[in-house]
Amino acid sequence: MDNTQNSLLRTLSRLLLAGLILFELFNQFGILDFTLDFTWFGLAITSIIAWVVLESVSRSLKKSCGQPMNAFAFLFAVGVVYVDALGDILHFYSKFGWYDQTAHFLGGMAIAGLAFDLLWQSNKCRKIVLGNWGLSFFSVFTASFVLILYELEEYLEDVFTGSHRLGDGPDTANDLMMGVLGAFVIIVIVNIVLKTIKIQETT
Repeated sequence: MDNTQNSLLRTLSRLLLAGLILFELFNQFGILDFTLDFTWFGLAITSIIAWVVLESVSRSLKKSCGQPMNAFAFLFAVGVVYVDALGDILHFYSKFGWYDQTAHFLGGMAIAGLAFDLLWQSNKCRKIVLGNWGLSFFSVFTASFVLILYELEEYLEDVFTGSHRLGDGPDTANDLMMGVLGAFVIIVIVNIVLKTIKIQETT
């Protein structure tokens, strides 16, 4: 994929995030009046933090290695933010028990994939020195840590808004398990793809 296509994908990702955040804030401040399962504040905070993290990682890579975050990784992460938001707005979380598990699984995939992209590119430009096992371990570790922070955010949202986003004990444990499972799956896929590319380059 050339630089123009990468730039277009990143622009599309930013437009999608900006549109979602505006929609969430308009509902938060009563300009729009859509209903949802939990809170507009929680959705808006999640979307804003996701955007800040994506831009920070991309700019850090651009500065240190001369190349921003992989455009497909950026777009996939935005897609996962939409999965979470639409689940709330369209009441999928309350209607379908499997939807919450799927969202956390995809969230784990997105976070671990972004972490791997950051570490792999940093490794490639010699800012760090790690083998594939090290890259994989720290990617899953990062995803696990972020998933814990997300559950804490849900808890604090319940405390301050009176929502019931966190769920019960088993639900929280299940969310974490599905997220970590998603992280493992994407890392396995990425390693298989990288190994396949390496084999093709040597033949």
